[in-house]
Amino acid sequence: MSQGLLAGSWLECARMSKLLNHKNLKLLWWMRNVALIGQAAAILIVSSVLRIPLPEMPLWIILTTIALLNVFTWWRIEAAKTITDHEFLMQLLVDIVALAGLLYFTGGATNPFASLFILQVIIAAIALPPLYTWMIAAITVALYTSLMFWNVEMPYFLHHHIGDFFSLHVQGMWLSFIFLAGIVAWFVVQMNTTIRRQNALLAEAEKMAAVGTLAANAAHELGTPLATMAVLAEDCEQETAHKFSEQIQRCKQILSRITAAGGVARAEGGAPMGLSDFLNQTIEDWKQLHPAIPLAVQISGTGQPRIVAEHGFEQAITNLLDNAADASPQSVRLEADWTASTLNIRIQDNGAGLPETIQPLLGEVVGLTTKPDGMGLGLFLTRSVITRLEGKLTLTSIAGKGTTAHITLPLRRLTV
Repeated sequence: MSQGLLAGSWLECARMSKLLNHKNLKLLWWMRNVALIGQAAAILIVSSVLRIPLPEMPLWIILTTIALLNVFTWWRIEAAKTITDHEFLMQLLVDIVALAGLLYFTGGATNPFASLFILQVIIAAIALPPLYTWMIAAITVALYTSLMFWNVEMPYFLHHHIGDFFSLHVQGMWLSFIFLAGIVAWFVVQMNTTIRRQNALLAEAEKMAAVGTLAANAAHELGTPLATMAVLAEDCEQETAHKFSEQIQRCKQILSRITAAGGVARAEGGAPMGLSDFLNQTIEDWKQLHPAIPLAVQISGTGQPRIVAEHGFEQAITNLLDNAADASPQSVRLEADWTASTLNIRIQDNGAGLPETIQPLLGEVVGLTTKPDGMGLGLFLTRSVITRLEGKLTLTSIAGKGTTAHITLPLRRLTV
């Protein structure tokens, strides 16, 4: 698979996050239509049926403007396949300003429909990132507060509601709105964040399941050629045959682990051991397979936490060491340190560095690699394991000076 195709696949995945806004904008369009009908009916009923005088001209101008905006919005829904968070935010802000305008000409905060501001906060909390949600909450609170002091007074309200009681009532409505805006913004943002995180984990699990299926098929299909190679190795010279057999045996061990794994859960029978012992053992195993690669090691930490020696995490470290060795066979460095709560591992090479165009995509897209003969699975699986352990993998690269892979991991996910 070419890198161009892989980059196109990544861009397609990025667009998926904007498709939800497209659907939300369509729902907002329908809600706006319902609101326009309701607001127009309210003006007609109040002015014609209840005979309460209203400044109708500015009210109809606002409703007409919103109706024209909704025509434009429908055009955007049909023309654009994706909608950004910024555009959806602008649409919500227009609705907020229009509502503020309608309330301004109909008594401001004394209008019982002033609490409709909370609807915009709810929509933002569900559809937009937390920063935009708090922005909407702050704007609605500011507008509500302003309408308590600046508005076109309604003589009907002044005639029927006189005295301190009604003033306290309006102030109570204002305080209630601020409280509701804060509560809704907080709780719905938390719920939405959880949903987004779960969706991200689900998407990651689906990708891992696809890779697992490919691995299982590969394990099954490679059995026959490996058996044939083992037979052919017997006809080679003794020294060559010995090395040949070692590599075949290693392949069989790898395939056995793939077959037995059946998922990405913690390795069965993982024995508890000290963290430094685990790191040293992982490093020694890697050195045995790469005796010609100089590896500088520095390990330090607070205490000696005991962890479950998980094969997936061991393989993640090994994959990063392999990548570093491929980039600079003359020099690789590993640093590890930990506190009572966090483990940090840095693996550095002195190679040519990563191309800026694909650096953000490495480990995110299956099959993307900088190696001519690479499959692009090592870094993807490494990132998946670290993400499953609630950790973070960061790649920092400087052209001509090399790349540093930094693992940050909460120790509670490894400790016994």
